[in-house]
Amino acid sequence: MKVTSEIILSFRPNILQYWLRLSILAFSILLAFGLFGIKSITGICISSISIPLAIYILIVVFTTKCIITHNGVLITNNPFSGTPKEINYADINNISVKQGAIQKLLRIGNLSIKTEQFSKSLKGIKNPHKIKELINNEKTSYIEKRTLLRKIL
Repeated sequence: MKVTSEIILSFRPNILQYWLRLSILAFSILLAFGLFGIKSITGICISSISIPLAIYILIVVFTTKCIITHNGVLITNNPFSGTPKEINYADINNISVKQGAIQKLLRIGNLSIKTEQFSKSLKGIKNPHKIKELINNEKTSYIEKRTLLRKIL
């Protein structure tokens, strides 16, 4: 995929996907500070687990980004995963959307893109069905352009 390709859509996951996990972590941090105190062993143990997990979730949510171009999809997960994943439209085999009951109420969902080599799942995407439709339309357009170029050449 060329970097100079025109960006059609750029989006990030929604923090609402992690509302339950963050609520539990916030409750445990408040419990560690309020009930046990930070000077007790229990308070130190709870806060030493809860605070890094909450920070990790926030880092993952705010650093994950997906860019849809005319040539494919570029997914940058988080600073811990290494290089961004470039997925060419010709390599995409299947795109699926999964939504739970709460995700439907929040209008978010999980978008899974599968190729022969790997599968990439994006959690907490706003309007996942519209994004799936956009990717499928761009894939069709990309394949039609490639077929036309092959016929010409």
